Amino acid sequence: MTVDTENSTVVLLVNLGTPNQPNTEQVRIYLREFLSDKDVIRLPRIFWLPLLHLIILRIRPKKSAALYRKVWTEWGSPLLYNTFLQCGKLRQIFKNTDHNFIIDVAMRYGNPSIHSKLIEYHSLGHKKILILPMFPQYSTTTTKSIANKLKLILQNNPEIDKQLDISFIKDFHDNPKYISASANHIREFQLKNGVPQKLLFSFHGIPKSYIAKNEPYQEQCLITAKLIAKELNLNEGDFDIVFQSRFGKAEWIQPYLAQTLEAYPSQGIKDIQVFCPGFVSDCLETIEEIGEESKELFIDAGGLTYHFIPCLNGNKGLLDTLNELIINNKRHLIDYKNLS
Repeated sequence: MTVDTENSTVVLLVNLGTPNQPNTEQVRIYLREFLSDKDVIRLPRIFWLPLLHLIILRIRPKKSAALYRKVWTEWGSPLLYNTFLQCGKLRQIFKNTDHNFIIDVAMRYGNPSIHSKLIEYHSLGHKKILILPMFPQYSTTTTKSIANKLKLILQNNPEIDKQLDISFIKDFHDNPKYISASANHIREFQLKNGVPQKLLFSFHGIPKSYIAKNEPYQEQCLITAKLIAKELNLNEGDFDIVFQSRFGKAEWIQPYLAQTLEAYPSQGIKDIQVFCPGFVSDCLETIEEIGEESKELFIDAGGLTYHFIPCLNGNKGLLDTLNELIINNKRHLIDYKNLS
């Protein structure tokens, strides 16, 4: 089959990233790239880089590798598997339409890299690239980091910059199809597992100092959660919005998931469910931290029933969302080169 490279658009589903293997050395390589990102860690380089290389990268990779081994699949990490699952299902959807989209996967850190995919499709003669970050809520620590990486790649490869027409989708935190997909997913889970005393919407946290005019992440998280709650016809007392994965001693956006879980049983709340609307693919963080560690914390504090609601992964509602974003991409585009 001949591909029309002139008129087709390559869509790159870009997620965070993953080590190549769940061993100490590969995890160290991955963490080195991730934790060297100035959009993620904003401490002065003169302080942070020695700490990173002399202490953190000597200690943390072994611990993280052990966690990755617990969730690793025969297809690689859960994040990689689920992103390729979404890619494969979208390919099948577009295969039966007149839309000329080529769907592929890239990772901000690790492989397949954004750089390798741009080189690959440029060498095949493609002209149009659509970058779709797989983060519903925009953050300078994720989506902007992807944009900055993209700009760096193009600066270092001017011939690609001249020949590729690259467009960029910023977020889909309030997309009606995404909200509906999330709500329906929760309903289906509760049909099998019952309705809890409290539903928690848990998002990945960021340092409070990052919140600024160019960082709408916290606001968008609140919007997403409240829209899903409205779709589910929940009252204010039926749900809470929390933030997970605090790292270091600095204050992060609150309320913290861990503190909330520890406090619930003493308040008489002993039956809960947790859903993470900031993730479209299950990964180490959702499976291990939310599915295992947080459950243990809640039960140890006196809780009785804890359920983690998996991410949407290959859910049809998510595929409908991504399909709409891709087909109607002109409605959602931003100028990634001028993100502040």
